Amino acid sequence: MNKIGLGVAATFTAEPLGDALRFWLAEIGVEGEVAFAPYDQVFPSLLDPGSVLGRAGAAVVLVRAEDLVAGDSAAEDLAAGQDGLDQVEAVATDLVAALRTSARASGTPHVLVVCPPSPEHGSPEAHERLASRLARAFEGDRAVSVLTSAEPYEPGPEAVHDAFADRTGNVPYTDRYFAALAAAAARRLHAMTTPRPKVVAVDCDGTLWDGVVGEDGPDGVVIGPQRLEIWRELARQVAAGRLLCLCSKNEEKDVREVFARHPELPVGLDDVAAMRVGWEAKSQSLRSLAAELDLGLDSFVFLDDSPVECAEVRAGCPEVLTLRLPAGAAEAADFLRHCWPLDLTAVTEADRERTRRYQEERQREQARDEMSLADFFATLDLRVTITPAGPEHETRAAQLAERTNQFNLSGARRLDGEEKFVVDVRDRFGDYGVVGLTDVRTEEDTLRAGAFLLSCRALGRGVEHRMLAHLGALARERGLARVALAFRATERNQPARDFLAALPATVEPSGEEAWYVLDAADAAAVVHTPGPAEERAAGPAGTTGPVEPAGWAAVERIATRLTGADAILDAMRAARPVTEVAGASPVEAAVMRMWAELLDVAPTSVSDGFFQLGGHSLRLVQFMARVRAEFGVELPFDTLYTTSFTVSEVAKAIEERQLADADDEELAGLLDELAGLSDEEIDALLDSGNG
Repeated sequence: MNKIGLGVAATFTAEPLGDALRFWLAEIGVEGEVAFAPYDQVFPSLLDPGSVLGRAGAAVVLVRAEDLVAGDSAAEDLAAGQDGLDQVEAVATDLVAALRTSARASGTPHVLVVCPPSPEHGSPEAHERLASRLARAFEGDRAVSVLTSAEPYEPGPEAVHDAFADRTGNVPYTDRYFAALAAAAARRLHAMTTPRPKVVAVDCDGTLWDGVVGEDGPDGVVIGPQRLEIWRELARQVAAGRLLCLCSKNEEKDVREVFARHPELPVGLDDVAAMRVGWEAKSQSLRSLAAELDLGLDSFVFLDDSPVECAEVRAGCPEVLTLRLPAGAAEAADFLRHCWPLDLTAVTEADRERTRRYQEERQREQARDEMSLADFFATLDLRVTITPAGPEHETRAAQLAERTNQFNLSGARRLDGEEKFVVDVRDRFGDYGVVGLTDVRTEEDTLRAGAFLLSCRALGRGVEHRMLAHLGALARERGLARVALAFRATERNQPARDFLAALPATVEPSGEEAWYVLDAADAAAVVHTPGPAEERAAGPAGTTGPVEPAGWAAVERIATRLTGADAILDAMRAARPVTEVAGASPVEAAVMRMWAELLDVAPTSVSDGFFQLGGHSLRLVQFMARVRAEFGVELPFDTLYTTSFTVSEVAKAIEERQLADADDEELAGLLDELAGLSDEEIDALLDSGNG
């Protein structure tokens, strides 16, 4: 089980979020605790490395515009128009700086949630200004991600605000909305911290359309409005850089004909990176696709509606995340909306071009098959451009460091050298984009590369040799005698090991690392000579990483059962069952249920006391809000907080309040009735003895 501590800071009382966040940590298999910063201490918590945010493995920050500009005239300023909006802009600038400082200092992911304004004191205009300003500031940022709603868990407007709890303890939202906020924040953190699949492979019959194309024909299959939503989701995946593959048991000509007869679909065959449409086992087809794309099977998500096919793939390709889609089109579309592994945060231009580049790679492979390897490289017209990394390369450089496994000499994920260089590659077939990265520093007479990595799609073409030659030339220009490359063996960087083994280098061990050291002149003279080793590197590898549990059961459970705030609350409550007490009244049973959901220890009898079970002032506010929502009465906070009360005592207080309110309503009705009578009619009622 993974471990991570979660720090939370908010401009309001956010502790009710804690139970839902703990629920999600357990649901996704993460062991950790949730710690809250002091009330309304967002800026100090972001700027203090010793705060709960600085010490945590991830941070969630929740803000409201009205809280950030709080003051004696805050409500008036926000309602006044431009002056209030100018305040929002100013505080947003400060918040952006504080978040960047915190994320950089801690090196941990931060999720910022811009929460909805209070109906009584908030300003929708200020909320929109703050949300759009912060979303723009962190667009594409890999360390800070902004949520401006609780989608796709957002309940209806009537289930968002709790005016009573807000007045009583500055707890502005209902249990349902806190559950929705927690789900949205946990889902975003999951996307920021969990490796994302690179390939979505999909079945055809029962997945992309209703019907069986082999039996119904290309004109007989149906792509209705709900099934079209699945296509739109796949189009979003392609636009975000995922590779789309078809893996189906059909005749290929039939499948191609369906695409040809539906040119209006949001995904066409040009968007498909590769396909295996035939009659072999789907696990075998997926292995073949992995070999063609030169990607590990642990990079794949496979979607199919057939339980038999899913079971076969799980047995034959346990590395693949195999998910069974519901049979109904509407349910399948909803499943994909709630499929966490398909979420993406930052998307680079290289991501958007990925499908095109894989198609160009297929053309290269075809050209290789038509000539000798030496002739192929001679006609490739490879152009390698190596330049200092600038701000425009920051996101792509971080992505390369995070994702590159096979040709990553040191296994580095974070770069801390004095200089960074990016490598842009193109050839006669197309543009690879930025595919390589080096990170160097100077120590005495040596230029040391702590990071030296290259995307597998450019591997085996001599790019790595030109990168080393560049470092050799750079060292000579600066009067340095040597070039050293850091190496640390990992489970997947055998190609890097092969490259180093062919160099005229000496090896200097250094702890877990080793330094491969070359004379600067030798490094500058390195050239690519195609041979058997390069042929193996250039050809499809079909490599796979270590087999780990894919977690498909948890993904399917979340995508089918935990798709809304009410379902999440029900699941949380089911995890904390209530002990049934014989003889307890309906009100006592309801109080016990509420306490079981709120307190550290669930009550087991009507004589158990609230504070004895771990209750405190915040839990008391939450309990009172639930009593008000369920029974329509308000209990006296001061009296309850200063006394020790039991289940039976508070149930009695609720019943008495209900009776008193009923008497008040009856009296009010009688007074209204009397108000409509004349004096003579009132006198007549009194004289008759009925008044």
